[in-house]
Amino acid sequence: MRQFFLPVGLLSAIFFALLLPAGGIFISEHNGIKILVFIIFLVSGFQTGGKGIALDGRLFQVFLTAAAIALLLSPLLGLLITRIIPFPQTLATGLIVIAAVPPTLSSGIVITEVSRGNAVLALILTVSLNLLGIFTMPFMLDLCLKAAGPIDIDQYSLLVKMLFFVLLPFAIGKITRSLSGKTRISPNWSYVNSSCVVLVVYGSLAVSKSEFSGLTGTEYAMTLGSVCLLHFLLLVSNAQAGKMLGLPVADRKALVFVASQKTLPISVAVLTSISVDTGSAVIVCLMFHFFQLFTDSFLAAWLAKKTV
Repeated sequence: MRQFFLPVGLLSAIFFALLLPAGGIFISEHNGIKILVFIIFLVSGFQTGGKGIALDGRLFQVFLTAAAIALLLSPLLGLLITRIIPFPQTLATGLIVIAAVPPTLSSGIVITEVSRGNAVLALILTVSLNLLGIFTMPFMLDLCLKAAGPIDIDQYSLLVKMLFFVLLPFAIGKITRSLSGKTRISPNWSYVNSSCVVLVVYGSLAVSKSEFSGLTGTEYAMTLGSVCLLHFLLLVSNAQAGKMLGLPVADRKALVFVASQKTLPISVAVLTSISVDTGSAVIVCLMFHFFQLFTDSFLAAWLAKKTV
């Protein structure tokens, strides 16, 4: 049931944002989204354990490869796709934002486990890429958004916001976990995180209802095609990188799933933090999120049978 909670919740958020937007507008207008994002990463830090992690030269090599693909190549691929597909500006912004953010905080690890990959490596990559991504993302976004159109963001202001709303609560949660001495925590904490993500999406969509319902069928098709292409390119890039590094199959699975996924909460937080009209950009982030979940779940089930 847990694996279906977030997808069903996101579909419900879309439904209520279109039919009953008042609650979402209230959340958005009363700093609710910022508070919810803070809670998301507070809980994520509390959920993140650190036992069983061994640091060595090969791990550092894998980390550098994953960082190069997930944090540097990915936003450039997003920019390239917006140049190939004739996007409206807000949709192009959404694609570049989702391409620039770090990997998901949980689903990459879970899907790696489903595929019988190296879950410990998946955890290391998830935490390290998210911490590094806080610093790289504002500058990559500034570079790519300027190239995509007349958009200029204050990358230093965005960096400060990411440090406060992502790194700070994550660190508080992690320190709290360490001080508590807990080696295992209840999996029900994931429901708290997922519920906050659902409410963030509800609030974001509610204030952008007109843009959400105003897209044409062609624009929806372009959006779906673009997120499919971006995720496919990331999967192929990471799979090829894993082969070139000569990684064991279990390690390659961790690299592929973690470094090819993107986190929805940070992308929504970024969209609410930059001082430009993001409008329907959140739709691109939602489509990417749904596509990566469903595609990678099926791929993981298939890869679980492959050991060589």
